[in-house]
Amino acid sequence: MDRSITLLDGATGTNLWAMARQRGLSRAFVGLYNHTHPELVRELAAQFVAAGSEIILANTFCANRPTLMNYPGCHVRDMVSAAVALAKEACGAARVALDVAPLPKPPKDRTDRLGAAEIYDEQIGAGVDAGADLIFLETFWEPTLLTIAAERAAQYDLPLFCSMTFAENGATFAGVTPGETVQLLEPYHPAAVGLNCSCGPTDSLPVLRAFRQVTDLPLIYKPNAGEHTPADFAEAMAPALEIARYVGGCCGTTPADIAALRRMMRKK
Repeated sequence: MDRSITLLDGATGTNLWAMARQRGLSRAFVGLYNHTHPELVRELAAQFVAAGSEIILANTFCANRPTLMNYPGCHVRDMVSAAVALAKEACGAARVALDVAPLPKPPKDRTDRLGAAEIYDEQIGAGVDAGADLIFLETFWEPTLLTIAAERAAQYDLPLFCSMTFAENGATFAGVTPGETVQLLEPYHPAAVGLNCSCGPTDSLPVLRAFRQVTDLPLIYKPNAGEHTPADFAEAMAPALEIARYVGGCCGTTPADIAALRRMMRKK
């Protein structure tokens, strides 16, 4: 089983904030740490690699123009380039993914859609130029932004991973189901699809099973940690190993959780 599964990393933001707090540093937008405290970003990536992660998401989740407008002097290309470089310094043989988030608001008209495309072109282009090994769209919940981002990412010759966030009712906050997600992404030929964030590993499992019913594509499973010890997290993830090809964790998931998951995979 272990040989057929690729282990992803865990949370970026919650872990960086915890590391900053332990060092007496102020909590900030995590993208700023790429410049102000690069040692934290590098160390976290190294911890996940040591835990067994084979793909590390660069600290680029909200490194886009609308977000950085709130931080004078910050530029998309500089922040993205720094994040990818820091991840690569720590990763060894692990691959580095450009992490791309949904924008704050869905587009309302053609002008908004063109603007969103330009924003994604800027971020994704910077990540590709910096040497990212793949593009990972995650935590999307609304169909228009997902398709715009996927279209802009698909112009590059890199694997495209696409992940949406689902509620316990099995749909995103915009009402998109796993089946509709697969249909939306089909024109962009993703290498993998699935879910991240939202619920813990037990409550998210029905969504993963729904994905398997509608596609033969490799599946991504990156749920939140939930209220689990590392051993409990690994045990709760066990059923997903029969379904998903890429497994890891989202908010609250630590290197210890990923290490426990790796140990459980080896036992099986």
